[in-house]
Amino acid sequence: MPGLKFGAALPIADRQSHRPPHPMLDIDILSAFVICGAASCVAAFMTVLARAEEPDVAAGLRICTAGFAVLGLSLLQLLLGVRAADGVQALVMLAGSTVGVGLFGWGLARLTGERVPPAAVLGLLVVVVVAHLLAWRDGAWTLSLAFMVCMTLVSALAALGTRRFLQRPVCAAERLLGGAMLLFAASWFPRLAWMLAYEGPVQVHHVHAPPLAANALAIFYGVMPIFLATVVLSVLNERLSIRLALRANTDELTGAMTRRALRDLAPRAIAAARSAGHDVAVLMIDLDHFKAINDRHGHLAGDDVLRRTASLLRAQLRADALVTRFGGEEFAIVLAVDGVAAARQASERLRLAVADTAFGSPDRPLAVTVSVGLAMLGPGEALDAALLRADEALYRAKSGGRNRVVASLDRAA
Repeated sequence: MPGLKFGAALPIADRQSHRPPHPMLDIDILSAFVICGAASCVAAFMTVLARAEEPDVAAGLRICTAGFAVLGLSLLQLLLGVRAADGVQALVMLAGSTVGVGLFGWGLARLTGERVPPAAVLGLLVVVVVAHLLAWRDGAWTLSLAFMVCMTLVSALAALGTRRFLQRPVCAAERLLGGAMLLFAASWFPRLAWMLAYEGPVQVHHVHAPPLAANALAIFYGVMPIFLATVVLSVLNERLSIRLALRANTDELTGAMTRRALRDLAPRAIAAARSAGHDVAVLMIDLDHFKAINDRHGHLAGDDVLRRTASLLRAQLRADALVTRFGGEEFAIVLAVDGVAAARQASERLRLAVADTAFGSPDRPLAVTVSVGLAMLGPGEALDAALLRADEALYRAKSGGRNRVVASLDRAA
């Protein structure tokens, strides 16, 4: 077949006589593969120690561990020696590597939330193994070509399955992981082209690339398992941090923000509203006669009222409004408005949304209303001061008959 000639096996004396004046580092490819195998086994040990609460994440982690283990064992067996490019050791190296990458890609897809049917993945891996076995019977060249085609396909599918890491990353580690898988998949396309252009005896390591590229690929594949395992663990750690922060900032019953989250997030929201030219309204909202609801209908019914009220409040406001369960049956809201009239209109909209909603069940309906205290946050005024004025307005709303909106009479300093 016409084409480029490189990488042909030469006797040692012949290779030495053909060395350039400044020889390039000559990496032993098989030794690099053994190192990659050892790194994969270490990566499997690292991931098997990790823990995840979500079933999908835990399953994905287990599959990633299996992928690392299969890859590691298929490469570590090269320590027993490789007699020929079409020997059993070479077959195990090539088929096992492809299956390991396929399993790892499947595990990463589960980590992204992608539901890939197990039957489809396992069926593909069976086809990969059968293709290697059939090619092995036909000789080293066919085996090498089958490996290149299968690995190019499997790595491309693995990169496709992790595309969410690049499209909608939750953290920088996810973007890095998606980029690494894309780079790994991209490395097989030039390898396939080099393989098709190659003339000469089949190399025992099946890397038919120019010397400089072969050295780079050996280093790349050698460090990739440890790198991927480290980034996977970083992704899990980042997700855990986000989940813990969300738990700390979210009221478990209603899904509204916690009081602590309000104090943490309000300064940024207030600054954003004012930079956009808006005023800031502070609302205190209390469920009317909530104790009677608990006493007559039970605490489960009261919990349902709290959940639905919080949902109604969020549904009536812009996404940047801060809706907080301030304590018990009381909610605090910080939102951007265009003046006092708009703040009153928003407050009335919230009151009517609750009053017009049917709570309870058809056979035991509940009439639920809220009272609202409103205060406009003054320039330079502390949030606590505005909350206090809104709370005083809320007290007047409840004293005046409930189910109404009352604005603060005091002016902010």
